[in-house]
Amino acid sequence: MKLVIVLCLAAVVCAQSDKEAQILNQEFQINEDGSYDAAYETSNGIQAIENGISYPGNEPESGNYVRTGSYSYEWEGVTYTVTWQADENGYFAEGDHIPKK
Repeated sequence: MKLVIVLCLAAVVCAQSDKEAQILNQEFQINEDGSYDAAYETSNGIQAIENGISYPGNEPESGNYVRTGSYSYEWEGVTYTVTWQADENGYFAEGDHIPKK
């Protein structure tokens, strides 16, 4: 019973620290070519970066936009990192903790 109470208290403390997390650093840059770069870091250890670039097509209002990035977070003492890409073919994510096809 004592173990259950201790675990519940630990869960509440962890949940509160995430709710109270603050942004430590945030950057966003739109470049002349229409691409962008973005990044942020929070006080609870979350970090993310993202880049996007537009590839114009031959016709007006055609082409595609490619976004790539990564994010990482810590859970129970383990840091998880995901790298991803989103384009006209869909969203693809990779990480050591994500099952492979």
